Amino acid sequence: MDKQQDTDLLKARSYRRVLTVGFRTFTEHFRAFFKASWQMALLYAITCGALGTLTAIRIPELTTAIMQQVTAYQGVYIEPLLQYSSSILVLLLLLLLSVTTLSLGSATILAKLKEHKDTGCISTPPSWLTASPRLMGRTLKGVFATLLVALLPFLLVLALIVVIVKTQPDMLHGRLITALTTAFIMCVVTAALALPLMHVLMKYIMEPPCSFRKTLRKHYSSGMRHWGMLFLVFFVSTLTVQLVQLVVMLPAHILNIASQTAYLGLLKGDPLGMPSYINTLTFVTFTLCCFIAFYVSQVMLVHNYYAYGAIEAKEQERKELEINI
Repeated sequence: MDKQQDTDLLKARSYRRVLTVGFRTFTEHFRAFFKASWQMALLYAITCGALGTLTAIRIPELTTAIMQQVTAYQGVYIEPLLQYSSSILVLLLLLLLSVTTLSLGSATILAKLKEHKDTGCISTPPSWLTASPRLMGRTLKGVFATLLVALLPFLLVLALIVVIVKTQPDMLHGRLITALTTAFIMCVVTAALALPLMHVLMKYIMEPPCSFRKTLRKHYSSGMRHWGMLFLVFFVSTLTVQLVQLVVMLPAHILNIASQTAYLGLLKGDPLGMPSYINTLTFVTFTLCCFIAFYVSQVMLVHNYYAYGAIEAKEQERKELEINI
């Protein structure tokens, strides 16, 4: 009973307890999470495999074209690069598809966390082929809305830079260090202001049917009040996950670098220097590594889930204290 209460969602916790309880919940219920999400995780891995393979083949061509322009003309011109537009478009589409499948795969795990929030337990799906469409649409909408809100300041800064370069090209001359420092500070501030969106996104998914705009307007301040805890949870969880993913993705990265180097040499007239099945090997390696990396990344999702619960409990205590006063 004490163990069950320790994993309850709405409980005021420190960031250390959030990390500990989140990791324990993920490992204890991994079978349920895996059975609910493996189909979408496999689709995500296949998408990443295609993206990694195409990157290994096409990026050397684009890099070589840019280097040739810089060597010959001391600049980069868009017109000669338009021949690679189809490859760039496919890469962007695969990148968008990978974000989409990652969100849909996470939605199946969020459905299990929603079950935990409502019932206090996480049930294992009865079949390995059981579809889990619950929360998929809402999660997808929430993820892209969050990305839009988070990236909007960056896009505005980028648009401002383009306008300055077009209208006053001499304004940045001799002030490169100042411009880069200002851009870096703005990026840090924007990232700090975007951190409470973690709480907004989780609240939007877990508590329908409010719209994302209404959830953002009402609960962004709650995330900002607990910015310190969100930052510590995000930092420690991200650092841990990235270290593990670095090991998991190492074979794919090594193969990708080897492939790009081989294709770069091929463009210069050298033999490929790689086996004929290199593209198939790259695709299979990326797919397997990304499939494992998907489940490593979901630890962050469970940590964010318990951070959301801790903030909700603390906000409820704060409101009760204000009423009593």
